[in-house]
Amino acid sequence: MAIDRELALKTAERLLRQGKLDGAIGQYVRLVEEQPRDWNSINALGDLYARAGNADSAVAQYVRIADYLFDEGFLPKAAALYKKALKVQSDHDHTLLRLSDIATKQGLLADSKLYLRQLAQQRRARGDERGAVECLVRLAGIDDEDADAKMSGARAAQGIGDTAQAVVLLEDAAAVFERQRRSGDALDALAEAAALAPDDLALRTRVARALVQAGQVERAHELLTVEAAGDDPDLLMLVGRMDLRAGRRTEGISTLMRVLAIAPEQQETIAQLAQELLASGQVDDAFACVEVIVDAALFEAAFGRAADALDTFLERQRFVPALTKLVEVCVDAGFDDRLTRAQADLAEAYLDEGQAAEARVIAEDLLQRAPHVEAYRQCLRRAFDQLGIADTGIGEPEPLFDDSIDLTNLESVDEVEPMEPIALESDDALPAAPAPLDDRPPVDEEEVFDLSSFASPESDDPPDYSSDAFEIDLSDTVAGLHPTPGPQSGSTPGPPDGSQAVAPPRIEAAPEPSLDDPGPPPELDTVFERMRTKAAGAEQTTQAAALFERAQEHLRRGLSAEAATDLQAAARVPQLRFKAAAQLGRLSISRGDLRGGVEWLERAAEAPSPSPDETFSVLYDLADALDRAGESARALAVFIELEADAGSYRDVSDRIESLTRAGASTPANGERG
Repeated sequence: MAIDRELALKTAERLLRQGKLDGAIGQYVRLVEEQPRDWNSINALGDLYARAGNADSAVAQYVRIADYLFDEGFLPKAAALYKKALKVQSDHDHTLLRLSDIATKQGLLADSKLYLRQLAQQRRARGDERGAVECLVRLAGIDDEDADAKMSGARAAQGIGDTAQAVVLLEDAAAVFERQRRSGDALDALAEAAALAPDDLALRTRVARALVQAGQVERAHELLTVEAAGDDPDLLMLVGRMDLRAGRRTEGISTLMRVLAIAPEQQETIAQLAQELLASGQVDDAFACVEVIVDAALFEAAFGRAADALDTFLERQRFVPALTKLVEVCVDAGFDDRLTRAQADLAEAYLDEGQAAEARVIAEDLLQRAPHVEAYRQCLRRAFDQLGIADTGIGEPEPLFDDSIDLTNLESVDEVEPMEPIALESDDALPAAPAPLDDRPPVDEEEVFDLSSFASPESDDPPDYSSDAFEIDLSDTVAGLHPTPGPQSGSTPGPPDGSQAVAPPRIEAAPEPSLDDPGPPPELDTVFERMRTKAAGAEQTTQAAALFERAQEHLRRGLSAEAATDLQAAARVPQLRFKAAAQLGRLSISRGDLRGGVEWLERAAEAPSPSPDETFSVLYDLADALDRAGESARALAVFIELEADAGSYRDVSDRIESLTRAGASTPANGERG
């Protein structure tokens, strides 16, 4: 049965005037239940509850009406009712939140923040920390330009474990700081966000780049590591750049080598990095980058590319190690013209560095090949000045060998037994030293030499001066350091019978044997044997380089077996043993042959290495292969050696710790506990 509204209202009014407040409330309750949208009755009921001291019920009625008005968009009327409820109950959460929302929509940001701060204080006072943090987070989203509020909200969210919300607020704060030209604060906010999101590589990379540009390399390195970069060449390039900027050359160069191994097209990026480092005064680090490019080119036997990279660097900076490397490349590649220019520049650089002895050697070598170039002569004079050697006039250098002596067929000459020295009775029997050639009187062309004085004391027969009788001593001529000029052609007449005259041998007393005596100068056969050995070695090196280059082509075509055959042949030559053996070791491991890989990597580790970084890389791969092959003790030993030589290298410290723990957990008898 429907309630008579007019009757109910009159009854409530009569009861209220009689002081019967509860009866009046009952009449209004019946009206509201009958008509839920009778907002005037609901408001009057709220007032009756307030007069009766029932704050909760009163607020419930006011909020009921205010929520409806809020949803319908009547914000001013809703705000008035919320404020009415707030007077009855000042710590009502829902009311404060709705008042904050209405103020925000009305653009009254200061009022909105005030309501939220009041609510946060009330929640914190009653021990609701999470509720207080939620208020701060909401506060951070009110004003798009209030970066400080966003920072406070982010830290509050982080405090309750809401990392995702904290990262969002920190990024928002950084954007606001940037708009306000507060770059330092923006970078700090981003760095804080990146630290909270270790899996967000895009964010970490962005922050690391910004930190590097700001010169804060150490902070950047904390965010991005080799392990985090994985096989991404761009990220690895950034890691290498940060290491070099921070002075960690070994780690940086190792990373750049890995970049080129993964993405050879990054060579230009590394070259640009070298130029940047050079511009900032880090010459050694810049050259280290260039060496990465050069070594990669030499690994492929691309000598021209290696020389071009060094030339580009030297156009900006004359640097002794770079010039030395260029000379080495030109010698190996046979670039004669570039070698001459490089040597001349290197000699000048040596002089500027005060290394006159090295400059002198190079200048003398250049003059030997080009005696009429005045620049080389001036360079040699400067070297003499620095060395304190008196300049008595630098003439044309004399050739190493006398061109008038034909030595082309010496290999076919039978070995000649040396003559026994003739013992003399006393020092008086020694013939007087001959006068210098220029001081001797001219020889009459009609004169016939009397050689009887050279006859053996035990025989009256004239001596035999054929080639089998004695050995011609050419050691002084071969030495070529201070040759004694001989007679001019045609100045000494031959024997009367017209045959070729042969000079008598020089007869000296046999020296007493002594352990301190270094012995006679090397014989001619020894000298030429050394020359033949050196020539054969050079030819062998050239052939090995060709085999190594062919192996690279096989690898690019996927012919690993053919590549392995050529690499094994190249590894027999000392100059290529390191690179060939190292590549064979890694190739064997990639094919699942750990034992073979270990053997080849051990050979590479024992061979001369082009650089310490390449040695470290081989040792790391060797230790890793040993570990994978189950030889933990040997792997641990190699890792320890690597750490001693290279310091903090890749994850060597972690590997040592892991292997040490594994060894400690294994009993001596091999049985696991």
